[in-house]
Amino acid sequence: MSVEPLYEEIRQRIIERGAIGIRGIGRLFGIADDDGNKKIDIREEFPKLIHDIGLKYNKDQIAALSKDLDRDGSGAIDYEEFLFRLAKPMSQARIDMVVKAFESIDKDNNGYVDIKDLQAVHNKEKSEAVRVGKVSAAEVFKNLCANYDNGDGKITKDEFINYYRQISPSIDNDEHFILLIKNAWKLE
Repeated sequence: MSVEPLYEEIRQRIIERGAIGIRGIGRLFGIADDDGNKKIDIREEFPKLIHDIGLKYNKDQIAALSKDLDRDGSGAIDYEEFLFRLAKPMSQARIDMVVKAFESIDKDNNGYVDIKDLQAVHNKEKSEAVRVGKVSAAEVFKNLCANYDNGDGKITKDEFINYYRQISPSIDNDEHFILLIKNAWKLE
């Protein structure tokens, strides 16, 4: 069973209810989290959330969504899992900018970059988190590497795009997202 049409229906219903962007999705998550553990239990809280937003899914549909959302198999959906799947996909403008950043790093056009390549060009001081004082530049880079590298020491274009796919929902408009990418990777 394909879950994408179900996600689209959920997204549409969330918008109809006035929940827009990351804040709106976060609010819905908080309401569904009855026990306050920052997770939505698949058996109790998730079906209630689906019902609360006005959808009537059968057990098979709920099971398919639950399986897809619970990527770590814990029996619960954490906020990151929830946000990743329910946030709208990256716009083409965002994807194009991420690809442009990757291509600027992949100097030899071999389809991947390594951590040293990233370190040579990433402008960590321009990171939004560093700028507002949440973390140090060193912490930003450490997190960046941890999120990109799957253990092989190489970052493919798909891995690079997927990293930004995870960040994208937290940035409400394309202009801000594009500016962040330009600043982070020293692009014009």
